[in-house]
Amino acid sequence: MERPDLYVLARFLDKLYHDGPRMKKTNLQLRVGLNYPRFIEYLDWLVSHGFVEKIVEEGTELYSLSTQGLDAYRHLVVWIRETMKGMRI
Repeated sequence: MERPDLYVLARFLDKLYHDGPRMKKTNLQLRVGLNYPRFIEYLDWLVSHGFVEKIVEEGTELYSLSTQGLDAYRHLVVWIRETMKGMRI
């Protein structure tokens, strides 16, 4: 993925921040609202760029925000909410 949609990235960060701290892939997909192939593209991008961490516990894959992901949340999501007042992410 060359240029991801910042609003989609913001949805991932927002859901992991508010609904986390750790989420299964299926729960995250339902909350983000993307079809599975597109969801996997974004999730892989977020993991490969260090915003999301994949954790395996007892054979279950869980995803959470990394320190870099928390910083991105504070900058991107908070900025969108302040700038685009009333807009849902």
